[in-house]
Amino acid sequence: MGGAVSAGEDNDDLVDNLLEADYIKTACVERVFRSVDRAHYFTPEFRDNAYKDLAWKNGNLHLSAPCIYSEVMESLQLASGLSFLNLGSGTGYLSTMAGLIL
Repeated sequence: MGGAVSAGEDNDDLVDNLLEADYIKTACVERVFRSVDRAHYFTPEFRDNAYKDLAWKNGNLHLSAPCIYSEVMESLQLASGLSFLNLGSGTGYLSTMAGLIL
């Protein structure tokens, strides 16, 4: 999955593209996507792929496409005081965003 949103030059471009494609719908989810730079979850040699709407896997590291993460974050409807457990959390990208809301 993924590839539905054009590639951006930086994290803000990626978020803008997800907003334009209506994957990000709420200000809360937009805020955490802007706060967590996806490039920090890539190994240095693959950071050129960080702002593309594509999944990435390198050995045991796995990141789903940003459009998938945005749909998950919107569907979870996280709020302060709730709990969240992400089993098999890959790089921790999703858990970091969830933690910022909680």
